[in-house]
Amino acid sequence: MFRHALWVSFCLAMMTLGAHARWKEQFANAPETVKQWYASQHNKNGLWCCDNADGHAFYGDYSLDQDGSVEFDVDGVHHRLPAYMVLDGPNPTGHAVWWYVKQTDGVHKDYCFALGASG
Repeated sequence: MFRHALWVSFCLAMMTLGAHARWKEQFANAPETVKQWYASQHNKNGLWCCDNADGHAFYGDYSLDQDGSVEFDVDGVHHRLPAYMVLDGPNPTGHAVWWYVKQTDGVHKDYCFALGASG
């Protein structure tokens, strides 16, 4: 009985991990320096940007406001990320990166935004 309960607990834990993991195959062959960059990013409030599994390559147009916030439109929705989410420093990917999780209601929970090479 105990082993059965332990097995059920293990399976539930693995299902929970799988629900949050959003592995993207395109990151599998990224150089180690890029993987480390993704993994080490924190916004200005000290919150972890969630690693490259949540870091989405962003190739759209965006504008950096005078207060340091960033604005852009995606799928007809306007997004404004406050200045504390906009990362400072070099971005080795060559493109902007937007860290977010798309919630079940379709709303993005934003964490960070790294400007691209042209930003």
